Amino acid sequence: MSAVIDPPLHEFHEARPLLADRRFATLWVAQGLAQTAQNALLFSLLVVVLNITNSSTHTSLLVLTFILPSIPLGVAVGVLLDRWRKGSVLVVTNLLRTGFCILYFFFHSNVWLLYGISLGFATSGLFFNPAVVAIIPSVVPKGRLVAANSLHNFTVTGSQLLGMVFLAPTVLKSGGAYGEEAMFLIAGAMFLIAAVLALRFTSLREERRRLPQGPLFGAMPREFRDSWRVLRQDAASFLAMTQLIMSSTLVLLFAILIPRYMEDILSLSASDAAFVFAPTGVGALIGLRFLPWFARRLGKNQVVVIGLAGLAICLTALALVKPLAEFMQLTPGPLNPEHFLGRELLRALTMFFAGPMGFSYALLNAPAQTVLHERAPEEMRGRIFATQVVSANFLSLLPVLFVGGLTDLLDGVADLPGVTLVILLIAAAVGGMAVASRVVGGVAEREEELARIQARDQALLSGSVDRDRGTR
Repeated sequence: MSAVIDPPLHEFHEARPLLADRRFATLWVAQGLAQTAQNALLFSLLVVVLNITNSSTHTSLLVLTFILPSIPLGVAVGVLLDRWRKGSVLVVTNLLRTGFCILYFFFHSNVWLLYGISLGFATSGLFFNPAVVAIIPSVVPKGRLVAANSLHNFTVTGSQLLGMVFLAPTVLKSGGAYGEEAMFLIAGAMFLIAAVLALRFTSLREERRRLPQGPLFGAMPREFRDSWRVLRQDAASFLAMTQLIMSSTLVLLFAILIPRYMEDILSLSASDAAFVFAPTGVGALIGLRFLPWFARRLGKNQVVVIGLAGLAICLTALALVKPLAEFMQLTPGPLNPEHFLGRELLRALTMFFAGPMGFSYALLNAPAQTVLHERAPEEMRGRIFATQVVSANFLSLLPVLFVGGLTDLLDGVADLPGVTLVILLIAAAVGGMAVASRVVGGVAEREEELARIQARDQALLSGSVDRDRGTR
């Protein structure tokens, strides 16, 4: 893998004029609708399962049904997409998910049926994002691909915040007794609109390269191993892959724990999360806005280290928000926050820490993703990014599978709720990753600097030799 000196993160600001292109704007709206609907559905289903079972173990099982299909099928998706029309894939996958939303509407009261529907829903959705990424070069000039990819990554992050933090809690809260049914219908409508928009790309001309001969899936295990071998040989790329895996795992853990946090720590309904965690979205948007500036001045790895460290601090503060509120209530006289916040102190503290948490999280993905874009060999990019998706989902299985049960198990241990102890463990893991990123990233940066110096010296030496030959 080759090092690139100047990161292209500043192209994020050039993404906005792309929306003047109707074809790209249509693709972008379809992507935003579908991914926001998917994230809103996940949060809504977590609330449904928690209400039925009152068990964090079952919420972990639900998240498992969303990520399990990608492990055996993730690499196969790329192989199949090379043989299918990407526009037709977008239409079909959104129509299928519309149908699954209807099934959710009728059968969401049975938790085991709900798990089965979720497996089908997740399987049908595996093709959507890779198809969007594959279509982008067909609708965007080559010189604007970086800007288009920046906007795509921004939309992925934004849809997580919009779906989980705003749309789902708002619909569940305002819908009252019928909030769950309303969310399923709204999500189904969003998928249907995305399918209609995707019809524009069914006749899209796609460059068809000669497909590999031999068995369709026979070479996949070898290609997967080759991708990991290339990643392991480059410390910066391997570190970036690890950071991306942790980032995607944190989103899943956040989705599992937030309903339980609302009930056990704040004594509020999970549907109130839209209001309590609204600062997370605001902080993330601010972080994304200033990310290119940070990356140019500090370097990509240093930005990720700062994001991880900030995330660890905010998670620790959120976990200990109850003891902190009790300590603040001991303040004498008019400075006691109870005088002006009363019973809202817990909620106010949570909102206060949620903003910096969103800001810190926004610093993780784009720099790490850019490292992989820069350093991956061009002929292996598709396989490497497929490896990233499959590895992220596979390695997140263990924490996702056990975090719910661990939360239930730790309830009653010491004087803290189980969700508090679990969040503290997650904060410790994130802090450890920050330290490892600082150490490994520093070594990789020094190696790159040494390589630059050697290349410069070699160029100077070659120039000197050429001049000597010219004088003779």
